[in-house]
Amino acid sequence: MAPRPRREPSQSTSADDRRADEQRVRDVAHAAGHGPPPDADEHERLLNAAAGGDVGARETLTAAHLDWVVSAARERTDRGLSQGDLFQEGSIGLLVAIEGFRDSGQHDFEAFARGEVARHMDRALNEEERVVRAGEMLLQAAHDYAQAEISARRDPGRPATEVELAQKLEWSVKRTLEIGQMVADARRRHDEELLQYLDPGDIDLDTVIEERPDDDGG
Repeated sequence: MAPRPRREPSQSTSADDRRADEQRVRDVAHAAGHGPPPDADEHERLLNAAAGGDVGARETLTAAHLDWVVSAARERTDRGLSQGDLFQEGSIGLLVAIEGFRDSGQHDFEAFARGEVARHMDRALNEEERVVRAGEMLLQAAHDYAQAEISARRDPGRPATEVELAQKLEWSVKRTLEIGQMVADARRRHDEELLQYLDPGDIDLDTVIEERPDDDGG
C-alpha cells in the first residue's frame, strides 16, 4: 500500500472531504490487524527484503502496522489537521521506517517505526501551525500598514515614503516594502474588503514571523 499524494498544509478542506478522510481512517482502523501478523522470523525476512527494495515486503509490513498510524493520528486530532491528513503523514513515516530500519542501527523496530510515524505527523502539525500563525500576523501587519499610511498622509499632506512609514511602524524598510506591495496588489485586484484577499503566498513567511521592530534590515 502506498500513501496518497501529500496535501499541502493549510489547503482548505470541505466538510465532505473531511468526512471522507475520517471514514477512510475508520476503514483502515477496522482492517488493520485483522490478518495474521508475521511471526518474528518472517518479520525479519520482510524487513531485509523491504530494505533491498522489495515492494511486496514493504506493503505487507505496512499493512501489518497501520494500526500504529491510526492510533497516532487519533492522539493528534483537534490540532489543526484532520485524521486523514495525519494518517497520510504517518503512513509516509511508517514507510520510511520500514525501508530504513536495517541501516538505522536500532534494534527495536516498533519503537523506531512509532518514532518515525510521530515525527512525520508532528512535523506536519508544526508546519500547519507556522503557516496559520504567519497568516494571522500577515493580516495584522497589513492592517497596521494601512493605518500608518492614512495617518502619515494626514500629517505632511502628502503620501508618506516607505522610509517614513517604516519609521512610523518601527519596521525595517524591507518589511515595509513587502507588506506595502502586497497591500497595493490586493487593492488593484479587488474593490471590496481588502484584507479578505491578502495572500500569504505573496510574501516570505519568515519575514512576517521573524522580523522584529528593532531590525534595521533596510
